[in-house]
Amino acid sequence: MELKDEIGQFAVRIKKMLPQVQSEDLTRNALVMPFIQILGFDPSEVQSEAVLDFGVKKSKKVDYTIMKDGEPTILVECKHHNDNLDIHDSRLSKYFRKTKAKYGLLTNGLVYRFYTEKMVRSKKNQEPLFEFKITDTKAAIIAKMIEDHKDYFNVDHKTNVI
Repeated sequence: MELKDEIGQFAVRIKKMLPQVQSEDLTRNALVMPFIQILGFDPSEVQSEAVLDFGVKKSKKVDYTIMKDGEPTILVECKHHNDNLDIHDSRLSKYFRKTKAKYGLLTNGLVYRFYTEKMVRSKKNQEPLFEFKITDTKAAIIAKMIEDHKDYFNVDHKTNVI
């Protein structure tokens, strides 16, 4: 199945299941993890709630970390699907300071914002590389965005989608 078809089917499923997704944890499991799999990542490559040490009693957990060769490559910060992502942009920059990850994804399961490490570390520009709302954007457009930017997120996977 083509990426655009998988995304289209997933968007339809999201609309049907959204009323039952009542927590951030359900958002992660029902909306975000399936999307990560659509992008071609195997669940065995995804570490859930990796602890990042920020000093005494300041450990934080990043929701998902996509690993390559034992190193974090992509950090995924998830919020509840009703949350406005604008107030959570700075969280990714804190996480990048504690890892060697090069890419980030901030999402509420509906809106997906993709970042590079350089964009997030820059105090001047925290605009995402690209952003879409999965239920409002045509699946073909989302697939094209992902294909156009796959070099930014290339972690040498067998599917090499992102």
